Parts: sequence; C-alpha cells; structure tokens
Amino acid sequence: MQPIIATGYVKDTHALAENRRSEYWHDIICDEFVRLDCACNAEAFAGQLRGGVGFADVSFAEVLADPQVVTRSKRKIATATEEFFLISFQVESRGAVRQNGREAVLMPGMFAMYDSTQPYSLHFEERFHQLVVQMPKQVLHRHLSDAERYTAVAIDGRGGLGSVVSQFLFSVVREVQELDRHPEELSDSLINLMAMALSSSVMLNAATESQTAADPIKRRVRNYVENSLSDPGLSNERIAAAQGISVRYLHKLFQDEPESLHQYVLRRRLDVASHLLRDAAYAETSVERIAYSVGFASSGHFSRVFKAHFGCTPGKYRSG
Repeated sequence: MQPIIATGYVKDTHALAENRRSEYWHDIICDEFVRLDCACNAEAFAGQLRGGVGFADVSFAEVLADPQVVTRSKRKIATATEEFFLISFQVESRGAVRQNGREAVLMPGMFAMYDSTQPYSLHFEERFHQLVVQMPKQVLHRHLSDAERYTAVAIDGRGGLGSVVSQFLFSVVREVQELDRHPEELSDSLINLMAMALSSSVMLNAATESQTAADPIKRRVRNYVENSLSDPGLSNERIAAAQGISVRYLHKLFQDEPESLHQYVLRRRLDVASHLLRDAAYAETSVERIAYSVGFASSGHFSRVFKAHFGCTPGKYRSG
C-alpha cells in the first residue's frame, strides 16, 4: 500500500512493543478525528496514520491499517464539542460505514460521508487504505442543505460526478504543498464538488428505488389489461381500482413510458385484432364480431382507429 500524502506528519505503530500498539492507535485516531472506540487485534496490530495536511476549512488524513471496528457512540458524543462531517475515500480493500440505519459498503474507488454528532461505526475486515477528508459541519451546510440525510450513502468515484470529485481530491492531496495560494477558493471548490456528488447520488438512488418499487405494480397492471381486453368497460378507473391504487398514481406509473396507458390498451386491442383477422380459424368471423371480441363498442370506431394504425381498413388487412 503506497501512501498518498507525502507531507505532514506520520504516526506509526511499527516501532512500539506489540502490547502497546492498540492503545497507541486508539489515541492517535482520537486525536486526528473525534473521540472514538476502536476494537482491533491487540497482539500484532499494525497501523500508520498520515496527517497534518489541509487548507482553509478542510483537512486530510490517510489511514493504512490492519482490520478493526471503529465506533462513535452516544457516550462519546455526549462529552464532545466538535461537530464535523468526515468523508472516507476507499483506496484499497473493503470498508463499511454504518449510520442512521444505513450501511455504505465501500470498495476501492468509492466514498461515503458520516456525521460526528450522530453515532456511527466503521468496519474493516482486512488490512485497508483510506483517505479521509474532514470539515466543520457548518461549512458543508453552506453548500448542501439538510446534509445529514446524505450520510452512509456509497458513492462511486469511478464515474460521473464521483469521478470528478475523486480525481480533483487526489490531485490536490498529492500537490498540497504547492497549492499555498488562494486556499479559501480551493477549499470552496472542493466542498462544492463534494456537495454536488452527494446530492446527485442520493437523488439517483431515490429514483432507482422508486422505479424498482413501481415495476411489480406496472407488471400487474399490464397483466390485468391483457386479461381484460375484451371488456368494453375497461378504463383507467377500473384498472386502478383492481390494483388498489389511485388513478393519479396509475398515471404517474406510466408518465415516463413511450405511450400512455390508454394508448397501450388501444394498441394491444389492435394487435390482437390484427392477429385474429389473419388467423384462418377466424376466416368466417365478421369484422364486427372481432371488434367486439377485443373490447370495441362499435365496428365503426374499430375501423377508424384500425385504419389510422395500420394504414388500411380491417377488411383490406384481412385480404392481405
């Protein structure tokens, strides 16, 4: 694991006796971040923390360490005065952030935020490498309202805005010694990028979850339509009632589809009718009876919409 921060200070357990390493590690991560509890292998723990780097409102730290579970408890929060947001960027191995009933599983290239004023835990089952950005809560609030709702949400730093944030951040950290001019502007740009990535990721997740939840209902609606095509009384009101939903929600389910539900019903009726007209088994069945069998109330209406859809009358379509 190659370090990213080349300046600042380095705190390492390597030179200590094994029986002192876990206690020392607990002390240095509490000093660097916030008051925490840390459970790790007390016998042969190895860890390195690099810090003392940052500008204006943000600070950076790098953690390369053995497996551990870090917990910010209510008891620790009760005795604390600091209020920070921390964002962990996973560099190597896997980690997990748990807060507010959510869990963000972080693979290399991903990142997530957590809030020091609410309980959280960090889980690492193997030796790992993370880059951590820390900032006062009020600073992020200037860029992102209700920022607490974005904690423990995994963001992919390999694409989209997440990629822009990751590339910018890692470039800044590697060159931080050369970036001594306009630190406030640099800090503001970085925080603004992070805020945009967090908000866009949560909105995308919410849209995906909403779409996923709606899919089974849409399938039930389509199945109901298929089984009810012959019913001339089939309507949006009847479909909605059969599914136990409102007509308004029914419209919303299909608002992003290429055709409305009414258009879908009409198209399916015409599709079935066209098959019947070409089916030899229905050669002696009148056009009027076929129209009624697929839910049309009159043969005249059927002929008009059939011609508009297929470009010819039902009779000509039947004759080929």
